[in-house]
Amino acid sequence: MGNVVITGIGMVTPLGNSPKGILEGILNNESAVIEPEFETSEFDCSLCAAVSNFDPEQYFPDNKSLRLMNRDAQMAVVAAHLAMEDANVNSDITYPAEDIALYGSTGVAGMSIEEITRIIQYAACEDGTLNLENFGKIALKRVRPVLSFRILANMPICFVSIFQNIKGPNAVYTPWEGNGAQAIATGVQAINRGEVPLALVGGCDVKTRELSFINLQQLGIFDSWNRYGTGCIPGEGAAFLVLEDEEAAVKRGKRAYARISNYKLGSIGGKATLSDVIHSIVSGLEINASLKVIAAGDGDINIQENEEQAFKRSGLKLEQILKPKSHIGNLFAAAAAVQVGLGAELADRSSENQQVMTNCFGHGSEQGSFILETI
Repeated sequence: MGNVVITGIGMVTPLGNSPKGILEGILNNESAVIEPEFETSEFDCSLCAAVSNFDPEQYFPDNKSLRLMNRDAQMAVVAAHLAMEDANVNSDITYPAEDIALYGSTGVAGMSIEEITRIIQYAACEDGTLNLENFGKIALKRVRPVLSFRILANMPICFVSIFQNIKGPNAVYTPWEGNGAQAIATGVQAINRGEVPLALVGGCDVKTRELSFINLQQLGIFDSWNRYGTGCIPGEGAAFLVLEDEEAAVKRGKRAYARISNYKLGSIGGKATLSDVIHSIVSGLEINASLKVIAAGDGDINIQENEEQAFKRSGLKLEQILKPKSHIGNLFAAAAAVQVGLGAELADRSSENQQVMTNCFGHGSEQGSFILETI
């Protein structure tokens, strides 16, 4: 593969907005895990990791578009802004807007119950079940049209494109960490094929509200808590990375955090289990003898054990293992960009020829991993 480097990192996480500060917090064993503000007795998980004191107007004063956005979209435009600022990239100045690509991953069920109370109230039968006729004839007429801007999965990435004036190739992926890895890989591919010199990639998600907990409980994401007393801790936030052709970055004098030297994606399906896919990905990457790892384990025993078994089966010599999700929660659709961003920060402060494996394993069918190396 060609030389693709990371020249900008932007984050909004429960442990802060600075990649350097977040990594320091993890190394110092700091945690943003708290109890949710709502009643959790009906859920197997009773913890979350929320972003405190978030104010998008700090970055975009008096911008009326912020009122149209859900919380995940607000976090997305801030994280994207921080990434582009960090990379010193301005659309139509650094590169033409048409030469900047945008690939992002978003979650689902991130709204508050208050925002959809009217839909629930007027679309339900007396026994509480969904009545599609009532939904179409009554409920939709009783909600504000602006709700569509907040409920559609593609809207956060649309707002990012507007705020950053990005007009190049684009795509949206949903809703898990592996889909976020797909968004990053698509950006790498676009640069390698010569389609664009730069791609903004990342994701956003909010999994700290009642609807998210209901969704995660129904999907079995909290099963590990029930079986083992430990498991996934839902979080919220956004993260974006500026990927750039290395030669173009050098030409404009921009120092990179790290080079993406390799990556591999895989899908669970048919006879392929999570264990099979993780082992195939780990063993299929070109790895040096000594390796630092941004691990994907989020407290879920199944994911953690499969990841650790893959390391052993592949005979890897692990110099250092960090588990960001145990400190900042699982940001799901945004988790891959967080993992790779922290991996780039770790590579940037490491010695020459150091490789950092950043794993994007988790819930959902898609899985992935990236190898970053010092420059």
